[in-house]
Amino acid sequence: MFNKKVFSGLAVLTLATAGAAAAQTAITLPDTSQTTTLTSNVSEQARVTVPASLTFNVTDVNSNKDASTTAAVSIDSIVLASDTKQLKISVEAAAASFTPPVVGATTWSAGDVSWNASSWTSATGASGILSNSAYHEIATCDANAASCGTSGSLLFTLAAKGTVKRSGNHTLNMTWKFESIGM
Repeated sequence: MFNKKVFSGLAVLTLATAGAAAAQTAITLPDTSQTTTLTSNVSEQARVTVPASLTFNVTDVNSNKDASTTAAVSIDSIVLASDTKQLKISVEAAAASFTPPVVGATTWSAGDVSWNASSWTSATGASGILSNSAYHEIATCDANAASCGTSGSLLFTLAAKGTVKRSGNHTLNMTWKFESIGM
């Protein structure tokens, strides 16, 4: 005769096992015929490094001014959906113009910032002008590249603007966009 307490425990164990199984099969022990498929769902991805800030030390508002350093950009661990897809790097200004140090003062527009078609490793650089209405290409990494980056020559330039009359920090944020393109 069954002990009622033991029988209840067995019923719960059986129900729990039946609920967890996807398919039930009677087997003879030992058995190595049961298999499970493991799937790793990998998203398109990359690890990127971009400059936190760039500074234009303007000593003459009537002359173009290059940023005090070149912009170092590096991308690695690039994982895309096919070996023909490429990683495109673009930028867009967060506003139409810089924020001047004094409200209402004349300052630079986003379009006063440009960059050169710099040298890259495993990528092709493109020159451009900053805009707050669209992303503009900085570079496109080669198809099937595991990494790409600047070769130390990506230079941003601020255009001359003789109407600027206030010293201090004029600031503008820029957003980087990394996207997979192609087939």
